[in-house]
Amino acid sequence: MTGLRTAFVAAMAVALLSVPGAVATASADADGSLREPGCAKLGASGWGWADIRNACGHTISATVEVDGWDPDCIQIAPGGVGRIGLEAGDEPYYAYEC
Repeated sequence: MTGLRTAFVAAMAVALLSVPGAVATASADADGSLREPGCAKLGASGWGWADIRNACGHTISATVEVDGWDPDCIQIAPGGVGRIGLEAGDEPYYAYEC
């Protein structure tokens, strides 16, 4: 699934950068980890769950990327945090809007 995830991320980057006014660039934190563009930010996670933080001032729908099928999208209020259920063994890689 790593190849599929890489292809998805590349396709999303092209889509974001090709739309005027929707330019959002990913940048690295001080530790070198990639910050996701957009409003959905992956928070804490554990066995069977993950938190998604809405970093924007409007309601969003979001989910997380995992190997296999991604969980259904959930709505998250402005500045809020939503908890999403994961299947056993799923490890969230990043959050994204849907």
